[in-house]
Amino acid sequence: MKSSYELKGIKRSGKEDSINEKNEISGIKKGTKKEEKYMTNIEPKFEDPSDNLLYKINNYALLVNKLDYYGNAIPLGAFCYAISFILYGFLECKVHKKEDRFLYLIILLFGGFGQLIAGLLEYIKGRTFTSNLYLIFGIYFICFYYVKHYKKEIFTPDCGGIFYATWAIIVFPIFIGSSRTNVWYLIQTFVSCGFFVVRCIGEWIDVTALKEVVSGVLELITGFISLYICFYQLINETFRFQVFPAFPLQQDNEIDINKEINHSN
Repeated sequence: MKSSYELKGIKRSGKEDSINEKNEISGIKKGTKKEEKYMTNIEPKFEDPSDNLLYKINNYALLVNKLDYYGNAIPLGAFCYAISFILYGFLECKVHKKEDRFLYLIILLFGGFGQLIAGLLEYIKGRTFTSNLYLIFGIYFICFYYVKHYKKEIFTPDCGGIFYATWAIIVFPIFIGSSRTNVWYLIQTFVSCGFFVVRCIGEWIDVTALKEVVSGVLELITGFISLYICFYQLINETFRFQVFPAFPLQQDNEIDINKEINHSN
């Protein structure tokens, strides 16, 4: 038998425990209310997802997949460039003795509007070099057609020299940029710069050999190189492996997704 004292002690300790438990619960409730009140005064901070490397890589991959829907416009631009320079080169070299308006119309449609379309598509895909290349030469052939057919009487040797010198200056940065692409673009832009310089000198000093024969040969060279660019871009992409060599001058600077993910981990 336990004593009444012990029983009272147990009862008393039980009461104290229950009181302590109540105090602890009420304290927690009061504490949580204070914490909730304190937290309401603090603005929540969220991480900017754009700072995350994986977020950037995923967005880049999605963007590339969306842009690939448009396809590759380089074969179109290269073919339009080639057909225009080859036709005009034949006219300059007197292969076709009579100036035919139909041939100039083909040069306008392919060299002018065709290259503009290809350049705009390349611009949408974010390809700086090819977009500028085809947009600039598209504008050149439109200006050339306008001057040749509507302002021929004012196209004096001085005016012609200034016209071709201007285009030589415009195309020169394209030639510098081609040093980061491949051998074919480098040769193409170099020969086209040479064509504008030779034609400019020929107009200023009024030498028929420079204006016709030499200029025509340079046009044929840059035209056939562009035709090869059209072939290797179209066929290599269609077959998904390298059929025609491109001879790149520098490795591609696109993001290596696997490398970046491993580095971030």
